Amino acid sequence: MSRARSSRVRGFALLGLGFLALWGFQGQSAFSKAPVEETEASGMTKVIADHALLMSIVSMIICGAMAYTEQPQPAAAGPAEKRPDYSTFVMISNILCLASGFVNALAIIDMGMTVSHQTGNTSHTGRLIMNGGIKFFHLMLSFACGSFVSGFTKCDQEAIYQGRYSPNLLASAFAVVLECFVHYCKSENGIANDDASECMFLWAFSQGIQNGITRRCSSLPVCTTHFTGYLTDFGVGLGLWARAQADGAEPPTLLKVFLFGSGIFFFGLGGVAAMETHPAWGAQAALIPAAIMAAVAGGLIPVIKPGAKSA
Repeated sequence: MSRARSSRVRGFALLGLGFLALWGFQGQSAFSKAPVEETEASGMTKVIADHALLMSIVSMIICGAMAYTEQPQPAAAGPAEKRPDYSTFVMISNILCLASGFVNALAIIDMGMTVSHQTGNTSHTGRLIMNGGIKFFHLMLSFACGSFVSGFTKCDQEAIYQGRYSPNLLASAFAVVLECFVHYCKSENGIANDDASECMFLWAFSQGIQNGITRRCSSLPVCTTHFTGYLTDFGVGLGLWARAQADGAEPPTLLKVFLFGSGIFFFGLGGVAAMETHPAWGAQAALIPAAIMAAVAGGLIPVIKPGAKSA
């Protein structure tokens, strides 16, 4: 009980920190692409702005150390469609899809790059290998580093679905917050956050951790940051169901199809949220999905616990 209470305290503390940061920033002006006045900033913001790459790397190390505190609890939940907590399992997956879609759309709107899915970045790296392709490769490498963290720390793959504290997901949320801070410091010092901005490394790193957690789910490899595979599985599942109907055979369950389809929908809904919040808050709107991720990491979202009976 005390451990559950302490995890909720941590979660609420981070939510409060995110709210205060969102309230304290000066809206879009700090994150706008419009030219800023040539004012010489001083103190910590200038140091961070002048060493943005170093600060991004240090931030990744800090987040990795946070994730390393995780204590894995092996727990096999069985196939997704047979889980007794299927409804909350889908809910948590969709919440993380929403958060990832939010972050990715903000990266596209604000800096013109994708951070949650790397298929396009792989193609761009190849076709522009001799002419700027390295910026796409950097995001691929950052995403892979995030996934490495979730694997190296042997993350508890069922924690987020069973309401337990997840240091890995909290580290992912923290990486998003740190990106906002680096972005802010650069903007305050008149340094552009363009498609080669170092702060995007943190966002890609964050998404790598999150997807690394969900891909290790004991029921099936859950994707919350990219959806080419989900689109394939969604179409195949519907096709198998339709064929069974046509043949008069017993049709397969559509529970997995619903999981795939709802995940795609909520990822897109995250893009809608980004479009609506970016005009007012700029890239700092990412504090909202960071708070959502922190809430899941702290076990603040009510879920069906193992052994509990659903109504």
